[in-house]
Amino acid sequence: MSRVRPFQTFLAALATLIAAWPATTLFVGHAWVPGAIGLVALVAIVGMLGRYFSLSPLLTLSSQLVGVLSGALIGHVRGHLDSSLPAALQALGSDAHRTVVSYAAPAPSTVGIIFFIQVIIAVIAVTVDFLAVTGRSPALAGVPLLVAFVISAANSGGALPAKYFVALGLVWLAMLYAASERLAGDWSGLRANSSGRPSPTATLGGHDFGHFTRVAGVAALVFALLAAGALPSASQKFVTNGLARGDNGSANVGFSETLDLKKNLTNNDQAPVLSFSTDDPDPPPLRALVADTYVDGNWVQSKPPVLFRGSNDDPLQREETNPVPASPVPFRLAVTGSTMRGPYVAAPTQVRSADLGARRWNYDPLTSQPSAPTNTPEYDIDYVVPGGNARPTGELGRTSAQNQFAGDLGVDSASQANIASFVSAAAPRGKPFDRAVAIQEYLRNGGGFVYDLNLAPTQKDSNGKPLDPLSNFLVTKQGYCVQFTSAMVMAARSIGIPARVGVGFLPGTATASGRYQVKQSDAHAWPELYFPGMGWTRFEPTSGSRSGAAPAYATPRVNGAAPAAPRTTVAPSTTPAPSAPKSAAPATPAVSADSGRDLQLGWLMWGLLALALLTATLSVLPLLACRSRRRVLPSDAAASSEQVQAQWEDLVSRMADLGIGPPPQVSPRSQEQYYATKLAGIRGRESLHTAIGVLERSRYTDKPSSDISAPADELIARVRETRSRRTRINAALFPRAGKDALRDLFTRH
Repeated sequence: MSRVRPFQTFLAALATLIAAWPATTLFVGHAWVPGAIGLVALVAIVGMLGRYFSLSPLLTLSSQLVGVLSGALIGHVRGHLDSSLPAALQALGSDAHRTVVSYAAPAPSTVGIIFFIQVIIAVIAVTVDFLAVTGRSPALAGVPLLVAFVISAANSGGALPAKYFVALGLVWLAMLYAASERLAGDWSGLRANSSGRPSPTATLGGHDFGHFTRVAGVAALVFALLAAGALPSASQKFVTNGLARGDNGSANVGFSETLDLKKNLTNNDQAPVLSFSTDDPDPPPLRALVADTYVDGNWVQSKPPVLFRGSNDDPLQREETNPVPASPVPFRLAVTGSTMRGPYVAAPTQVRSADLGARRWNYDPLTSQPSAPTNTPEYDIDYVVPGGNARPTGELGRTSAQNQFAGDLGVDSASQANIASFVSAAAPRGKPFDRAVAIQEYLRNGGGFVYDLNLAPTQKDSNGKPLDPLSNFLVTKQGYCVQFTSAMVMAARSIGIPARVGVGFLPGTATASGRYQVKQSDAHAWPELYFPGMGWTRFEPTSGSRSGAAPAYATPRVNGAAPAAPRTTVAPSTTPAPSAPKSAAPATPAVSADSGRDLQLGWLMWGLLALALLTATLSVLPLLACRSRRRVLPSDAAASSEQVQAQWEDLVSRMADLGIGPPPQVSPRSQEQYYATKLAGIRGRESLHTAIGVLERSRYTDKPSSDISAPADELIARVRETRSRRTRINAALFPRAGKDALRDLFTRH
């Protein structure tokens, strides 16, 4: 079983699967996982069979590749039996390409994606098995494992959790341990001792792993984690976790994933977020995210099940539950100087198309919310708003609502009784849209609610238990935008209207130039309700002292007539200038220092990665050469004639690396004379003479020979001193012994 190496084979397969593990974050569902596991297992089985029958490494490798391709084709092409194999592969490739260019992570697991990701993982498994098991070079197997890991990391849109790196690092260390016990023991200066009770390692058939080796391996893994965590990064402001919470300065604006009702807006941060121009006389709030799950007083950001790849100025595709509102009024908005941290992009609710310049961007077809992986200082948005006379075209049946909007109809159980009492007082009857308007008006004007950044003390119910945050607001009638919004969302849901929370910023303040300046203190939350014919529609229940007037379509009508007043905003009445045409030069964005620092850190990390890959590549031949030299070291003070001959051949190879060609195949004395001529004027002839003496004794006597590695190293050191820098570098990076060892991997042992 020694040549089959089942344990090393298992570790190689496990390492491949762990390296592919982060890919689960790139696709919706895990449909590709069973097939990938099957192909990796097939690679392992074929590899063990090839080694069992003593096939050459190249033949074993070829068999594994044929097995992988056959298994993948059998599993996927059977659905294309009505076409030729090239046509089937073209269809799978077109499907995969369409998915890659149309979606952002997490993308749907289409048939083409499943086929190609399984093939890629299987090919990586073949490479790892060939290097780590067949070639007995687990250190080199780290390169394809790193490639698999980097593919996932580069496409995930953010940092991967540490668990992926730790798991891969540990299994790679196990591969090194399983395949290189003696080398690790030599490196550490400790050897296995056969006397006494055997260690657990020896019981498993290996040698003791030196203490220093174990400590160094684990320390390297820990250091990598600590170094990543210690790298400087731009400070981030968490707006939704209490809205506009953070210190002043020019840091990029980011968002947390929860909206805590217990926080408040006490920090009146005047740091700029962005500025924009628009042809809309009354700009709406700019949304950055949507939240629809309420848990224990917190709104949790909605995670889109799939993202589409955005294309500049192309209409956004919409899912069935996100239609364009009837009779929309189009406007355009041009943003400059945005400090929003990726993936957040501030935009009106109903985006029609967007232009984010050269940056790659995505959008959620369920919300029309654009996003980008990095800060986007400049971008243009085409959007629509419902007209003042907009009304639903019908009513959403309860069954239809439950089927399509189940996640947007849940009512908080802790406050359900207080919500029912609130709805009974605000809108006891009427059509759903009219009741929504009545609930909004009751919160703004008729119900005695007061806008205040300081929440009222927590009250107790009839049983003496503290009220939940939402019930406490409905009882005390004191709160800020989050409480007003939450009350309306839950009230709407309780009467069968799908509702969610939009989070972003009020349109800010108009400047003398007509541009609008949005600050962090403009952070805001509002409800979005769904109505047939209108789609997701913004309402504004927060007091006008904070939010300005309610949207025109949501203003109560008098005797059935639409309100005469146009939409207004909290900004001064200065009319904003229309946005400049696309051909005009954009204004210079006010990019923050943190944005530049993030860019520099990004280039630094990619540079370090490129340097690491280059270093790993250039280390291949020197490591192979070092490994081949260690194999001929004697296990004790004496060396066999074969070992001495191998050491001599290695010396000849190293001399050739330094520009002194090999001697003719003659006697040792003649070879000494050959080198003596080449070494004229170079110190080191004594070392050469010592090495020749050992070579002679090993060939012509029966006495044990001493090791010639010491005089050989001394001779090489003397010769190196006389060589040019270019020759020394070539000898170090591209040794002939390493090339020979690499070539031997593809020939039968």
